[in-house]
Amino acid sequence: MAMKGEDTLKREQAILEEIIRYYMDRHEAISARTLSKISRLALSPTTIRNLMEDLSEEGFLTTEGVSRGRIPTQKAFAIYVTQLGDRPPPTPADTPHITAMEEGEPPLLPSAVRQIGRYLERHSGCAVCISLPRKDLYPLDWVRFSTIPYNQVLVSMRTLFGDLWSKVLISSDPFPEELLREVGRFINENYRGRTLEAIRDDIMAGEPKDLLAEMPSLGAAFRMLRKAFEWNEEPKHRVWGMDNLYRMPECQDAELLVLIHRALEDPGFLTATLERARRVGGGWISLGTETGYAGLEMCALVGYPFAWRKWRGLLGILGPMRMNHANVLGLAATAGQALGEHLEDSVAKLGIRP
Repeated sequence: MAMKGEDTLKREQAILEEIIRYYMDRHEAISARTLSKISRLALSPTTIRNLMEDLSEEGFLTTEGVSRGRIPTQKAFAIYVTQLGDRPPPTPADTPHITAMEEGEPPLLPSAVRQIGRYLERHSGCAVCISLPRKDLYPLDWVRFSTIPYNQVLVSMRTLFGDLWSKVLISSDPFPEELLREVGRFINENYRGRTLEAIRDDIMAGEPKDLLAEMPSLGAAFRMLRKAFEWNEEPKHRVWGMDNLYRMPECQDAELLVLIHRALEDPGFLTATLERARRVGGGWISLGTETGYAGLEMCALVGYPFAWRKWRGLLGILGPMRMNHANVLGLAATAGQALGEHLEDSVAKLGIRP
């Protein structure tokens, strides 16, 4: 078989790019006749038809699922996405603004995440998934211990991001309130700003000798209260915009929607897709079968991280493969940066230093 010349390869690439852009803008297949009328390339209809035939044979175009014309395949979109490279994604005209319920106070993390989720749902027209780390990776603001009946201790805890949590510990012997206050004071003075996991590991390494010398009974309290920093719960996981998927032609099949629901309900969805994705512009993009989830063969997932120090969350936008990947990545990047800045500002207002 004869090797293709450089001119032919360049023309194929140019035609393929025009077809991809047409499909993303119009959401419909295109025929050689239509492309010959709108193409910016000075090529005859016959040449364009022959180039489209070659691209189809090479797996870049398909007629599957369309009555006439051709649409790009996952292989074609892979080339397009790869060409986006490490260029900064475009900044959307309408950037997110995270607002608080009370003026002058930073919004709690759940409120900030909800606002970002709705922003992405509205501007992308897709489904949005945001995943937060497991609880023991959150940084501590303060903790309080209180005695309750039947030798139980109520643990009340606040993270630097405003989350309020509580749990009950059962003790074999009662603890005096004074002793619990002393333990709480020591932890709040020495561990504020550190993750619950780090606090637990440090406490498990041994009780504070200087403090125990002054109050020997604290040893038993520390041994029991280590459990206050054990939060072995699944990471938080929220989804918005499922109704957007119902309106997409690619998601009209009921069985397909069930599979998409299952994928989005998986708490590890974003982490799993990230492992197989291609990095683009500070985020990542997974196309069709690259996600590893059944039902997403005609979809694309655009993701972006947000973080404070080592605390790291992920957000993802799931839509049709024909989405404008650059623009959607720009939305994700803007939202991820807004969340990261919000976390930094919230902690700064509490006077926590790195």
